[in-house]
Amino acid sequence: MPKFRRLPASIDRSLLVMVGLVMAAGAACWLIEGREAFMESFSSDLVMMGKIAPKLAAALLVSSFLQFLIPRQLVAKWIGEGSGAKGVVIATTIGALTPGGPMTSFPMVTALHESGTGRAPLIAYLVSWSNLGFQRLLIWELPLLGPGFLILRYIACLPLPFLAAWIATRIPMSIERDKKPPAP
Repeated sequence: MPKFRRLPASIDRSLLVMVGLVMAAGAACWLIEGREAFMESFSSDLVMMGKIAPKLAAALLVSSFLQFLIPRQLVAKWIGEGSGAKGVVIATTIGALTPGGPMTSFPMVTALHESGTGRAPLIAYLVSWSNLGFQRLLIWELPLLGPGFLILRYIACLPLPFLAAWIATRIPMSIERDKKPPAP
């Protein structure tokens, strides 16, 4: 009987689901809109992937370096699992001040997670980054919507990181990364 090799760890269930969705969407596009629409969409996606890939690679390198540069003892003290409200306030502030989009923030999240950040501060960071991002306020909301709307939205969203962190402490689950045993 032939021996089957294990798939690489990078090929997991979520990747297989995404590949299936891509194939289904591509087939639907081809069948409904035709070959030209499919090729136009596919070529524009390749161009976008070419623009994003270098940024993603750089962001992943930053994440790897940050994991070594951020001292675990410092993370545990200030935003670790036992840091309480102080950790949530610090993480919320860091999240609001993190510039850029997902290419910047998610490597930071990965580095913080790997360095021992508690789940409540980590969730507060993400919610703060997505709702309270300072650069977004200055670049988009202030010039396009005006100061009145900016202040109203900011006040309305300010409690969200704290609410999300509180909910996270009430859900009994771990945020440990899936530890798979090494292949024999």
